[in-house]
Amino acid sequence: MKHYINIVWEGKQEVDEIVAEMVMEGSSVALLESETNIEIFETDNETVLAVETHKALNEDEADQVAERVANKLFDLGYDDFDIEISV
Repeated sequence: MKHYINIVWEGKQEVDEIVAEMVMEGSSVALLESETNIEIFETDNETVLAVETHKALNEDEADQVAERVANKLFDLGYDDFDIEISV
């Protein structure tokens, strides 16, 4: 993925399509095409939801996207995660 938004949780988390949809909804400024690549994977100590963005974001756009995505995740009951956005 050239441009991306990664949501990273410590440990194993239940992350499903609903979570991915909420992240995409909060990331609309970065998603210009109808087809978006999403990947959910686990390592030994974390769970990662990776969403490909279709354009590079500047720092202001990345901050706005991070805030919207964080609010969507808080609404779903998640409270301990990191958001990484390529700029």
